[in-house]
Amino acid sequence: MYYINCIADLVEHLYEKKSCNDKKGRKLYFRGESKDYGDSAGTPSIGRNNRLLKEHNIFRECERRLPDEFKNCKTTFERLVNMQHYRIPTRLLDVSLDPLIALFFSVYDDPLSGEDTSDVDASVLIYSVPKNVIKSHCSDAVSCVSNIAVYSHDNLDIRNFSPDYENGRKGFNKQTSIQYLLHEIKAEKSYFSSFIDKKTLESVFCVHPLLDNPRVKMQQGAFLLFGIDGTRESLAKLDSTNIDRERLIVPSKAKHRIKEELFIIGKTVDTVFPDWVGVSDYLGRFWNL
Repeated sequence: MYYINCIADLVEHLYEKKSCNDKKGRKLYFRGESKDYGDSAGTPSIGRNNRLLKEHNIFRECERRLPDEFKNCKTTFERLVNMQHYRIPTRLLDVSLDPLIALFFSVYDDPLSGEDTSDVDASVLIYSVPKNVIKSHCSDAVSCVSNIAVYSHDNLDIRNFSPDYENGRKGFNKQTSIQYLLHEIKAEKSYFSSFIDKKTLESVFCVHPLLDNPRVKMQQGAFLLFGIDGTRESLAKLDSTNIDRERLIVPSKAKHRIKEELFIIGKTVDTVFPDWVGVSDYLGRFWNL
């Protein structure tokens, strides 16, 4: 296990790792968590506390109660990003292209969490992602996985469905469950062909969103979008799409120094959150308001 006691430790660790990944055609993404969750680190919020079977109800209730918040969203993925922004549980996981942003979040005491994590170890997660699973926000594969969030017919159990390429492109996509999912996808893309690759639904994709949000821009944000592991009762595994993950530990005793170092180089709460939330937090911390 590698420990980060200062910014230099992280930079030193990444120096050789980035070079190796560049040669393999892989890209690095980063995530910081203020607690070390061990093996369950990097789990999307919808995958915790038995929320997966409530997913479509959560999604539709958000749409019903806050229609104006979604009126400019053209796709289900965009709606999920909006929900994620407001801390609603989704199958998205925030990551960043900037390792210092991840380090910031590993030591950040979020005033909205209601939890003091200053005395517990944190973690920085490093994802090594093959370029073939890095998608744009408008990708058809992204539409397929995103619309699992609004699927409500059944538990979408595809474990016993044969892939189409084993049945002359007929078996998988003729299943009633997949027909219902195709219906949801075509609601946003009327031109979508009536064909889904089974592997797509069981994948994890790294998605680059629209840069229409100041936070996403400043944090160089992206998302890991999780499909299903056979059924919607379980999230897809990273290895299903050949994504590697490494977990680095930030000891609790190192958090104060790292915060000071981040402050020196300008990674402060008001720059990471360039909106009223960030400015309010900044003034409260440094101006004692």
